[in-house]
Amino acid sequence: MKEKELFDMMNEENRLKSFKKWPFGSSTCMSKEKMAEAGFFFTGSKREPDLAKCYVCLKELDGWEEEDDPWEEHKKHASYCQFIQLDKKPCELTVQDTIKLEMHRNMNVAKYVLSKRIEEFKKQADLTRTVLEGLV
Repeated sequence: MKEKELFDMMNEENRLKSFKKWPFGSSTCMSKEKMAEAGFFFTGSKREPDLAKCYVCLKELDGWEEEDDPWEEHKKHASYCQFIQLDKKPCELTVQDTIKLEMHRNMNVAKYVLSKRIEEFKKQADLTRTVLEGLV
């Protein structure tokens, strides 16, 4: 997912729109509406058809079952998430809540992007090392 797309997911409506290929229907606990409300957006693929990510803490979860409650699963797997700690639905967030969440989200996105860049750098460094060793 591109960095800009991560920022767009602060909006619940954008998160909801991301669930185009969500495998669960609206009559289950796992409806796309409940997922978006609990802070998740869809990042799945053919290999991982039910992968979702929190827009604040960036925790990815898959292996969902129809009876799972998105809020409870989010709390269980990412109790450190600032969105979960507020314990408010998106429509209940105050301006102050939103500003705090945005600050935490920006820090989490920066950490995420930095870790990806470090990973890329290490791969390139290993490749360069292998080439140089082959020259010696």
